Amino acid sequence: MKLSKRSAVLIATGLTGAMALTACGGGDDSESSGGGGEASGGRVVYGEATDFPENLFPFIAAGNATSTQTVIGRVLPSAFNVDADLNVTWDENVLAEEPTLDQSTGQQVNVYKINPAAVWSDDTPISADDFEFTWEANRSADPADGGCESVLSTNGYANIASVEGSDDGKTVTVTYEEPYADWQSLFSTFLPAHLMANEDAAARCETTTAGWAIADGIVGDISAGPWQVKKESIDVGNQVVVLTPNPKWWGEAPALDQLVIQNIGNDPTTAVQGLQNQELGVIYPQPQLDLVDQVEGLEPNVTSAITFGLSFEHLDFNTSDVHLSDANVRKAFAMALDREEIVAQTVGQFSDDAQVLDNRLYVNNQPEYADNAPEEFKTKSTDQAKQLIEQAGYTLGTDGVYTHPTKGRLSIKIDTTVNNPLRQTTIEVMIPQLKEAGIEASFNANPDIFAGADKPTSLEAGGFQAALFAWVSTPFVSSNQSIYYSPANGLGQNYSRAGTPEIDELLSQMVSDPDPAGAAAKANQVDTALWDQLATLPLYQKPTFIAHQANIENVQDNSSQAGPLWNSESWALAQ
Repeated sequence: MKLSKRSAVLIATGLTGAMALTACGGGDDSESSGGGGEASGGRVVYGEATDFPENLFPFIAAGNATSTQTVIGRVLPSAFNVDADLNVTWDENVLAEEPTLDQSTGQQVNVYKINPAAVWSDDTPISADDFEFTWEANRSADPADGGCESVLSTNGYANIASVEGSDDGKTVTVTYEEPYADWQSLFSTFLPAHLMANEDAAARCETTTAGWAIADGIVGDISAGPWQVKKESIDVGNQVVVLTPNPKWWGEAPALDQLVIQNIGNDPTTAVQGLQNQELGVIYPQPQLDLVDQVEGLEPNVTSAITFGLSFEHLDFNTSDVHLSDANVRKAFAMALDREEIVAQTVGQFSDDAQVLDNRLYVNNQPEYADNAPEEFKTKSTDQAKQLIEQAGYTLGTDGVYTHPTKGRLSIKIDTTVNNPLRQTTIEVMIPQLKEAGIEASFNANPDIFAGADKPTSLEAGGFQAALFAWVSTPFVSSNQSIYYSPANGLGQNYSRAGTPEIDELLSQMVSDPDPAGAAAKANQVDTALWDQLATLPLYQKPTFIAHQANIENVQDNSSQAGPLWNSESWALAQ
């Protein structure tokens, strides 16, 4: 997914009603926070700092991006939502009442009652068919079982035995073959069965694999949320998507007439000047020291905040790589790094709360968090790293870099996203640390890192050695299953391509344990086993940074996977 570095003059040509980006509600010097005013319609421009989405279908690798969630989060329906305080709540627009959980028969049974008023934007009622199709599309990655290899994750859906409708499709009964503790995480986006269902599993898989290419929009321009996005409102060339109110939405209508999503890349100058010139209404960039300082200098016309949420930065090692297939080399790589220094030179520059992360399944401020890192990975240990490399058969060259007689020079390219100064700094801090241990490392901005398997250097295709990126999680620990499950179960999000039967079994126990304390204990056992495997290395919990024109009301950070547009239908321009 390509990031486009833009100048400070933002572009949005070719879209009806989306030309005058200065109409984003920015206040003049006499305005402050503007609370309590009446909403006046109008337009807000949201500056998307991550990759322009390649695909809008969220259940495949090509659609597994923050920018995809930005577009579809309030367009497609969900049974449960995550609010700004990371509370999980049932959607009172989509559902008529809170779903129930019954385990009295020895099987887990969940019942959903759909709001009778709930319809897709083509007037088709939302029904049990949509729940059933969403399950069928995600329950298996095995074609021999009617599944699809392109499915990103079968977490939870694979545990379901049946999805049945009654009451003219307005009651949905989901029965599980194996319990699934985080059942509220399922049907977080459900699909329009009337436009997509196909009894032919191969044809269904073909549709899944293709997804919804951004230039074509969502199938049938369908919506069942407060916003809609139509193909005609997508300008791929200028990287603009315009959301407009869904006229068939049965809930409270959006306060704005338009929400323009303009890709701006992660260039601080573009973000700051966009706010200063009132060409941008809301930004959610990767925080950097200069950017944070400059935005704070725009007060009181601009409001900003830093939050620590569920996202964390980490390294993935490709265990199919000739060097990194050796666990000793991976462990040496980790031992050579001073993660305290990495934090100090990056996120520690703008937040005293930043700290090293020593867990992959929980972040530092979650109550379930445990520091599971073995002592040898807590501090930089160059000598111990060299010992492991030499045990793996490498010899130190006169230039200070190790070489293997058959594998060659120990040179590791670290891929990351394009135009991300914070990640570039992270890698630049790593490079001399690794060189001290005889590992040659280099920085590589990879525009295809999150692309599909057809792009040979993508994570999914496996055409990388090491990769630096973030996982944006949810309050549900079960979401980690597809990341660390052995590839024999389907690649899912396990881009390191590592796994063990022990980890698989612990993950299965974790997701089926109905006791939250028991599930947390299993999750920490998983993390302990992952430290021994060392196919991934956590670095730090990522702060999120949100800033907006002070006269845009109700903007509130949501540092979960829901993202900052989680309540965008309530955004309003103060009078």
